[in-house]
Amino acid sequence: MNAEAGRIIAAQELFRSDELLVRRVGGLGSSVCYVTFASYTDDRTLERPGFGEDYFRGCGIDAIHVVSRENRWYQHAELDQALAAVAERTRGYDRVIAYGSSMGGFAALRYGAACGAGVGLALSPQFSVDPSVAPFDRRWAKDVACIIFRDDDHLPTLPLQYIAYDSCDPNDRRHFDLFAARSPTLGIRVPHGGHPVGSYLVETDMLRTLLQEIEVGTFDADAYARELRRRRRRSGHYFSMLARRMPAHRPQQKIALARLAVELQGDNVVYRSELGAALDAAGEFEAAFAVHQHALAMPYATMFQRHHLMLHYEARGDYDRALSIVEQLIAQHPAVLWLPRERKRLRRKRRHMTWLGRLGGRLGLDGVLERLLY
Repeated sequence: MNAEAGRIIAAQELFRSDELLVRRVGGLGSSVCYVTFASYTDDRTLERPGFGEDYFRGCGIDAIHVVSRENRWYQHAELDQALAAVAERTRGYDRVIAYGSSMGGFAALRYGAACGAGVGLALSPQFSVDPSVAPFDRRWAKDVACIIFRDDDHLPTLPLQYIAYDSCDPNDRRHFDLFAARSPTLGIRVPHGGHPVGSYLVETDMLRTLLQEIEVGTFDADAYARELRRRRRRSGHYFSMLARRMPAHRPQQKIALARLAVELQGDNVVYRSELGAALDAAGEFEAAFAVHQHALAMPYATMFQRHHLMLHYEARGDYDRALSIVEQLIAQHPAVLWLPRERKRLRRKRRHMTWLGRLGGRLGLDGVLERLLY
């Protein structure tokens, strides 16, 4: 594949185990090399593209991509072998940058120096998901319960790391503070950028700027923050986060913000589903159903759009249809750990509704008790 005349992109596998893959996409003659670590995924395969792979190919920048099959925050016994394979191929570059987002951001900052990187860039990274180190963050508790944590205290730390994070997110803010206390760190505050902040930065065209300035060592944090604030109204993700964080007692404001996100990025299926959820929360079920149906018909619809439809039926009290959807999702995505919890919750609510219906019938209350409790 030719990026431009005289430059050949060669993909080369540097390391493979059952759980980890290291793939180099290079031969471009660039003086910069990125080492990227894949993010959390529901696509449990090693054959997927690396983090940022298409972008770096298009820019003519060499990159080495580390991909994991499971969401184990790279706590694999063979990780040292994989890191050594990366380090062997980063020698000779003028600048090596470790890069990742969320789970991948954790790995970039924790393992980047062992790969030969002198700089780390992470979007919304976790300092750790080990409950003994970061007990405040339980967002991935089911995944974390399956992890046997490595002892990585012997590994070198990066001489400089950049962290872009949502300063309004208490979990991500605490992770940043832990990183900053451990190594030289420059924080890039992205208010209401969400987790992770990558979508916000892409939609404002500020991720490209961030990468380019870090590559050449000219990044100015204050100037970047000013420009990011100036462009924030270009981002549907920004309005989506504001909608999610709007208190429940202000449903119309939540709907208005969710609509702004859809108007800005009408091809984004996630924002459309979130608009449907906001309408559901306001009790505007007919309008919500139409939005969910639209989202399901969009080209990039995934299991999450069907999950939103499931939540729509739950909000309407139609537990049979909601359960039918979740059963299909479990059959099609058996590795998704949170779906069985959804099924258990729905079954419990359906039992309660059945019991209340019988009680209301005996007492002549019809649906009064149901409306009081639900």
